[in-house]
Amino acid sequence: MLRMAMLFTAFVASVVLASPQETPMSEAKTYDDAEAYKVYSAILGQGGPQRKVGTRTLMIRTETEPYGMCISPDAESEKIVGTAIADYKKQNGQKWLLQRRFDIGTPYEMVPSGEIDTIFKTEGPDGWKTYYERHPNSGGWIELSAVGFNPSKTIAVVYASHSCGWLCGAGEFHILQKVDGKWTPLRLNGGTFCSWVS
Repeated sequence: MLRMAMLFTAFVASVVLASPQETPMSEAKTYDDAEAYKVYSAILGQGGPQRKVGTRTLMIRTETEPYGMCISPDAESEKIVGTAIADYKKQNGQKWLLQRRFDIGTPYEMVPSGEIDTIFKTEGPDGWKTYYERHPNSGGWIELSAVGFNPSKTIAVVYASHSCGWLCGAGEFHILQKVDGKWTPLRLNGGTFCSWVS
């Protein structure tokens, strides 16, 4: 029962913390960090919830979404990931415009936030019908935060989520380490983090 309560609390906290901040698109700057796109490509290339059955083309939301940080490393893990978390907070102080620089071996398209927001502000939950009429076989869309790095760019922290229906989606923070030139998942030995699924 305590575990269920903790999971529910983590879910609620992640929904509250992960609420995108309103930033006028005119203020969004082009996101040109080449290493960030390698991190994104590593995450999206691993598959995951966005690879639904029938998904032929991944839809990636053009603007980054600055999700609230909820990774709490213990003292030992802080030494490894602390500076990347600090940089994540700094980089996500604003929205960025993502470019077509993903290398994921799967067809993808960029979908503007304005298009998505307009559909759902106008139609509410029924907007999914319109969305899938416009983007059939897309399996929904993916949202990404800006990436936080440690000074040597060997540790990265990023948030990614996937929306696919009224009660269909998932999101979580990813911690990666660069090993032999490739970004791979890094599991911390201690601390907590939040994720959500519906």
